[in-house]
Amino acid sequence: MATIAPINHIEITDDGFGGTEPVIAGTRITVHEIAGMHVMGGTSVDTISELFVLTPAQIYAALAYYFDHRAQIDSELAEADRLMRELGEPLSS
Repeated sequence: MATIAPINHIEITDDGFGGTEPVIAGTRITVHEIAGMHVMGGTSVDTISELFVLTPAQIYAALAYYFDHRAQIDSELAEADRLMRELGEPLSS
């Protein structure tokens, strides 16, 4: 019988607004930040690793979480981008 190995790089924390936020364990770096940079912004895993001082495993765990929850996270990123555009500071071009 096979055992599914847990990946311990992601934790769900209180976002301070009554909700939750997936972050890289032991940091305040969100899955949303990693997904936004890599998937939507085209930033390489190596560059993200250097910028945030993270291991590739941590980044790939965040991306795995993102792809498992893609519709929800894409919706949240789009809403954040919409709000920033209203303020005149878009998250993306």
